[in-house]
Amino acid sequence: MIYMRMGFIKSMFDKKTKREIDLSDSYVILGSGLTAISTIHGIHDSKYKNTKKIFVIDAGLTKDSKLDFTKRNHVLKAPSPKFKIRANNYVYDSFKTMLNITENGFEAVGSLAKGGLSNIWGATIQPYQNEELRKFPYSFDEIKVIYTKIFKILTGSKNKNFINKDIKEKEFIVSDPLLAINPERKAAKSCNLKLCDDGCINCNKNIFNSKNEIDVLKSFNKIEYMPGLFIESVKLEGDYYIIKCKEIPTNQEIFIRASVIYCCLGAISTSKIVLSMSDKINNKLPLLSTPGGSFFMFSNRDFHKKNHKILSSKSFAGKLDDHNYEGNIFPFSKNLVCTYFGELLGGCLNHLFGKLLFSKLFIANIYFDSDMSNSKITYNDNVLKIESESTSVLKNFFKEVIKVIKIDFFSLGLLVIPFSPKLLLPGQDIHYGGSIPMKKNPQINQCNYNGELKGFKNFYISDASSMPFLASKGQSFNAMVNAYYIASKSVKPVG
Repeated sequence: MIYMRMGFIKSMFDKKTKREIDLSDSYVILGSGLTAISTIHGIHDSKYKNTKKIFVIDAGLTKDSKLDFTKRNHVLKAPSPKFKIRANNYVYDSFKTMLNITENGFEAVGSLAKGGLSNIWGATIQPYQNEELRKFPYSFDEIKVIYTKIFKILTGSKNKNFINKDIKEKEFIVSDPLLAINPERKAAKSCNLKLCDDGCINCNKNIFNSKNEIDVLKSFNKIEYMPGLFIESVKLEGDYYIIKCKEIPTNQEIFIRASVIYCCLGAISTSKIVLSMSDKINNKLPLLSTPGGSFFMFSNRDFHKKNHKILSSKSFAGKLDDHNYEGNIFPFSKNLVCTYFGELLGGCLNHLFGKLLFSKLFIANIYFDSDMSNSKITYNDNVLKIESESTSVLKNFFKEVIKVIKIDFFSLGLLVIPFSPKLLLPGQDIHYGGSIPMKKNPQINQCNYNGELKGFKNFYISDASSMPFLASKGQSFNAMVNAYYIASKSVKPVG
């Protein structure tokens, strides 16, 4: 249901008639994930005093949402163990059904939950460096102040030590990861596992969650949150946009009038909205991702004796044939074993095999930049179709990188287990963007350098959809930086 303060609603009709809400004097944000949070902060931090109210329109599903369409109708093949926890199903199960998605060679992952995929995200903070920003309208030096702001939001820390270091050819770097652990934004409870700690795989303890930040912003009266609304389409009518929503769970249509919109729904959902706004001749968009793979390693020396965190214990990066690759190393921890098998059985298995096997076993992922992705997204007759394939160039590069890093890891006391390296299905990286990229001279279905969609005044694409390039790493931090940049530049002086 929708809860709003009456002072900000100009018109709302009886349930028996067409229901309309006029928010044309406010900022309207679509979605509640990480980029929505960043957009809100960007608006508030603008150099111009913000006098408009901010409304956040969101499907906003939670664990307590008892809806038929959230029942599992497919087996998700996402590689992260967090997607295999039954209690997390509500985060992603309804996504394909509600958006009417079909796939060919692609695994689409998205969320209609309050806070989006930040409910179960990996929590690594991986800032882009100069080289990786070459296609963006800004450089590292220009936005490093935004890096500091986003880092503060995610961690509560004012740490400014973002190393501006581009990787050299054939270089291999292993470092401690930056993690979005923010005890100030924790949920009320952690899980009941005795081994529950920061970053717990079962409950994401103390990992920054947009859902919690939404509640904080509400409590400070910085936003009005409107959950229970699935956004079906956006249409330009005269000087205003009409946002067509379906109220959950009544299925009743609600129409919201807006004059300034920030689309933060995630690349797949945002692509659907934009494709429905443009003419049918232009019904296809690129969909960038970061092709990836995974493999297992065994510590044959002292690597496993170091203090490893539940989350990514180490990050690594390198460069081969002028292409970057990056990844993370995860311990096969007691927390992971107990998450999968429960406290009793997991404890027994760890007692029997922990010292000889589990404690020495590590899981790694690896990603490549979006120049190696090959996906398209189309929208026809209310069906959103995503098509992709792993190219021979990608397959060969993956094999070559594994050959090289086997030697690098062996020097660290880690043996890449034979036959374990596996290339993920396109989409399983869950890093999407670039479908409506920022361009100096934008064409149809593209944005200008301020994130404004061509032909649609005051309609901003402030999620990863507007990023013209995805580097070989997680996109959460950089998508937030991009959203903050767009939002802070879009606010205009009053009068």
